[in-house]
Amino acid sequence: MSLTKEIIEQETKRLAEGERDVIHLHREGTFLRAYEWNAFLSCRYLHTFKVNKRAFKGIEQPVAYIGFPETSLDKWMPEGAELEALDEKHLAVHLPKPMIEAMKPVELDVEYVEWKESIPLTEHKTKEEHKNKKSDTLDGVFEDKVTITSVMLRILEFPIESKSPIESMLFLANVKRRSCCI
Repeated sequence: MSLTKEIIEQETKRLAEGERDVIHLHREGTFLRAYEWNAFLSCRYLHTFKVNKRAFKGIEQPVAYIGFPETSLDKWMPEGAELEALDEKHLAVHLPKPMIEAMKPVELDVEYVEWKESIPLTEHKTKEEHKNKKSDTLDGVFEDKVTITSVMLRILEFPIESKSPIESMLFLANVKRRSCCI
């Protein structure tokens, strides 16, 4: 059984048992991830994270999840929340009592379903597909001459809100490299 499948089964069990006021985070390297209900609570109470939804092997439905560097957790912790290390790979954020008391389970359930349905499905790519994917670079964008206007337009067209920091950095490095002779 895969780690993701185990996590999803644990999360489903917790939710069925009525544990709706704790955000479970799972360490994956230097990042923390939250899945399904926990991703929803994280986006609602911690920070507006970029949410991914994709199919995983052995799991019937697409899974919604978020991830962020563990070092960022402190700045997003709500005042009064408590952090508990359940084991070396699993943390629990106990939301503060005023937040818990304000939660209306039925409304939250409806909001969760709408939230999950609104997330577009991301196709999982193999390593080979990633190698062959044409990245967002300036290659082929400019025909003969790179002008300030063409560089500015390319920067404005770059979908930074849907790109990772590394993708954005690589894009800008490529812009700089291709436009150094303007």
